[in-house]
Amino acid sequence: MEDAKVQGMRNMSPEEEDLIHRLYRLLGARWELIAGRLLNRTSEEVEKYWKMKEIEILEKNRIYKPICTRLSPSFKFSMDN
Repeated sequence: MEDAKVQGMRNMSPEEEDLIHRLYRLLGARWELIAGRLLNRTSEEVEKYWKMKEIEILEKNRIYKPICTRLSPSFKFSMDN
């Protein structure tokens, strides 16, 4: 059942996606008003779609930190203890 919900969100047409983005910029997170402008879409479906897109964008733009960093020239490595 969950897969069907996700699949329904992914089946947004490019026109619907564009309208959602424009209305979100204009209205903010007023999902009922945004869904009212789309045929056969509920506010919950539009909100889930928006949040899914936000997560995708965050994942795409994530900056990964390096595992190791350069040591400063003043660092002295010694095995004498």
